[in-house]
Amino acid sequence: MAADAMHSGILVRRKGEPWKAPEVAAYENEGHLQRVISTDPSRVPGVQDDALAVEELPTSGGPIDVCIVGRDGSVTVVECKLASNTEKRRMVVGQVLDYAAAIRKDGTDAFLDTWHRRGGPDLRTGLDDGAIDQLRRNVSDGRIDLCLAVDRIDGDLRRLVEYLNATTRDDVRVTALQLVYASHGDVEILVPSTYGGELAEAKVRTSRGESWTWEMFLAALASDADRQLAAEVRVRLEALDERRGTHELLWFGSKPYGGVFVHPYGFPYAPIQLWINSAGHLMLFGNWGQYGAITHHDAFARLARLLGQEYTGPQRGVRADSVPLDQLWAAVLECAEAINERA
Repeated sequence: MAADAMHSGILVRRKGEPWKAPEVAAYENEGHLQRVISTDPSRVPGVQDDALAVEELPTSGGPIDVCIVGRDGSVTVVECKLASNTEKRRMVVGQVLDYAAAIRKDGTDAFLDTWHRRGGPDLRTGLDDGAIDQLRRNVSDGRIDLCLAVDRIDGDLRRLVEYLNATTRDDVRVTALQLVYASHGDVEILVPSTYGGELAEAKVRTSRGESWTWEMFLAALASDADRQLAAEVRVRLEALDERRGTHELLWFGSKPYGGVFVHPYGFPYAPIQLWINSAGHLMLFGNWGQYGAITHHDAFARLARLLGQEYTGPQRGVRADSVPLDQLWAAVLECAEAINERA
């Protein structure tokens, strides 16, 4: 332990006594580092002071060391590795990406249920409506922040953080968190430092601050056929002769991967959203897992079948040109009436 204490650079003393190395200057294991983060998740760059955290959150890709949910609906995945773990360079990057991908694949409802089973508060009631809706959009769009938590940041890890920020989508933060730990008697010492926070925040500001406009959305589509199809959906939406709600007919998510939510009659709950995949194709996305109050409402059954899915399962994007528009629009209007009846 003496070598670890010397490496940490931390010295302690009682007043009037000489400085000396702390009794303990290393984590017991990676679980110890996890506990330190989960009890104070605000140490993670970009995380709010009142954020919530759980440890060992199960996903189809394996358990996440620490998963953090902000009161604004943001999601952060933290993977912990100690310098003594010789595989940290190879494993930590792959794991943190795999866990984020698994959250998206498993879907919002699986995330919310698993979070609650792991001892976290029920997010469906613990977050306000705007935040839970944003969380659902974040999960479905894969907008999940990543943090690599270690006891020592070195040049290799800084290089990896720089690379990931340069190659991941613009609205995802990738950061490293160093927490040097020591204890002496009944006093614990934590020395935090971060890397990549400013770089990540700069790219997030440029993306999350800009929402789609209809013109921008059409321009981002790769084909004239998809542009015509999207325009036809809007024409049908605006041709409806009643406004029975106060919502805008179209709600525009953030570029580049946010959806355009379709709200027939101005109803608050949108049955579907339009979005654009990485190849520039117009996609349809059913919203049966999007809103907490109507999650898996059976009124989504017809629409889900038309999209080749089950309304009790996760949502998946479907090429818009693979679904007959007349059948789609009839199912959308029927669904909109039923899911908004209570609202």
